[in-house]
Amino acid sequence: MSVVEHASKFIDLSRFSLAFVVDEKLKMNHFEAGLNLNLKERMSVCQYICYEDLYDTTINVERAIKEKNCVL
Repeated sequence: MSVVEHASKFIDLSRFSLAFVVDEKLKMNHFEAGLNLNLKERMSVCQYICYEDLYDTTINVERAIKEKNCVL
C-alpha cells in the first residue's frame, strides 16, 4: 500500500478513535505503525514535529525508494 493510500485509510478510520488522533504524538505513532517495514527502517532516525511533517517525510522517502528501484 502506498503512503497516500495508507494516509487516506488512516484518516478515514481515525474518526472511530478520536482519542488517538487528538494527541499529535499518538496520531504520529499510529500512522507510523501502519507503514511498511521498508519505510519504517529508513525513517527511524528522523524526528517529526507534527503529523504533516511525518506525512511529508514519508512521501519523500517513498519517492526516493521508487526512484532508486527504477535506476537499478
